[in-house]
Amino acid sequence: MKNILSFFLSFKLFTKLYLIMASSTVMLVVLVVVLTDYAERELSLIEPEYQQLLRSYASEASAIYRRYPDEAQRHGMLNSWLKTLMEKENTWAAMGRTEAIWLAGKLDTQLFGKDPDLSVGRSIHYPIHLYFSFNPVMKLPMPETDYFLFIQLPQRMRPGSYWQAINHSITYGLPILLVALFAALIYRHIRIPLALLQNATNRFRDGDYEVRIGTKMFARQDELSELGQSFDTMADHIGVLVQRQQQLIQDISHELRTPITRIKLALGDNLDDPVLQRVSREVDGMQSLLEDTLTLSWLNNADCNTKKEFTQETLDVCLLIDAIAEDARFEFPDNILTLSIPEECIVNKSNHRALGQALENIIRNAMKYSPVGSEVEVLLTTEHDLVKIIISDQGPGVEEQYLEAIFEPFFRVDKARNKDTKTSGYGLGLALSRRQVEALGGHVTAHLKETNQPDCSGLVFEIILPMNLNSGGM
Repeated sequence: MKNILSFFLSFKLFTKLYLIMASSTVMLVVLVVVLTDYAERELSLIEPEYQQLLRSYASEASAIYRRYPDEAQRHGMLNSWLKTLMEKENTWAAMGRTEAIWLAGKLDTQLFGKDPDLSVGRSIHYPIHLYFSFNPVMKLPMPETDYFLFIQLPQRMRPGSYWQAINHSITYGLPILLVALFAALIYRHIRIPLALLQNATNRFRDGDYEVRIGTKMFARQDELSELGQSFDTMADHIGVLVQRQQQLIQDISHELRTPITRIKLALGDNLDDPVLQRVSREVDGMQSLLEDTLTLSWLNNADCNTKKEFTQETLDVCLLIDAIAEDARFEFPDNILTLSIPEECIVNKSNHRALGQALENIIRNAMKYSPVGSEVEVLLTTEHDLVKIIISDQGPGVEEQYLEAIFEPFFRVDKARNKDTKTSGYGLGLALSRRQVEALGGHVTAHLKETNQPDCSGLVFEIILPMNLNSGGM
């Protein structure tokens, strides 16, 4: 059986489908014919109890015949009995004697037997034609006489009462069931490798660059196994590219950190010169950009096991927001930051550094791009073991088509958000926030806020976090 399965799996997909469809068609035809013949043969026989009843009628007629030797009296009693029988069974009946008269030739006893029945009427053992509505005349020998009882088979004794339903079930129902079965087999034969490929693709998308189809599909040796091999080849190339990218980022960070540190040491505290102050700001910006780039690269390329390196902590989100708000108010004194948060909100198995940096980036982003004197609101609510944090500003917002793009690294919409060159960043803040929140098992979305001011639509950021993150989410 294993060798047959291996031989079948070695065919191409077209050959497999052809063989399945051809064999299923032949099997379907054979089953329908065989089952129809069997059902017709079994259902066309008179029930044994009715056969016994008909034989008892013949025995009763024989008893009456032998009881009355007088012809006239016998004739009267038999007619009276026949009348009663026909009324009882609502059919026709008669008694008589038949014999074959040969015009030429002679009887072949080997072919017809010693006592051939060549006259009208049929034996009760013969099958009844189920397709004809006419009931046949049965011929039953009257014991110890030369006569026969002829009776048209009563309707209640006619076999095949359920023949039409059974015939329709075999003719129509059976093909439907078998086609559904063969379709399920074909679907399963195609779906299993596709499911493997889909699962591998999803894992690869989520950062598991080590996933491979391997030998799970290669035994098939068809187009789907070739697709699996192509996936593995692609995964190998992408895995190499990711490793090279990570190595490149590490090399760049190592090469840049050293000169940046030397420049800061060279500057020291001698920042009286405006030019040196400008150089110091640019160096700080380069250092911040370098750190953010490294963090973002780690979050993008890390798999689920690497994300477990986050220290799992129990923290109060409200205290974290208060600390961030205090720093934001100091940095942006011309804006109003309003907090609508409860006294405490405890989240388990989280990380204050990742969550804090994510919240800080979004709050600072809202303060940065809001007009002077405008209000930024932070709202925190809990529902069904989820923490919802809503941060809304009164800035110019962005076009709706960019609501997802703003979370991409280095993406900026200058026309919509360009307060000044001092505060304009590098486009990494929101990207870092989304990656960090996702690493904590949550998600971040953005949408436009509807206001009555035509020039101030504002953005609303919504952060959803689990209050009790399971161990598999970190």
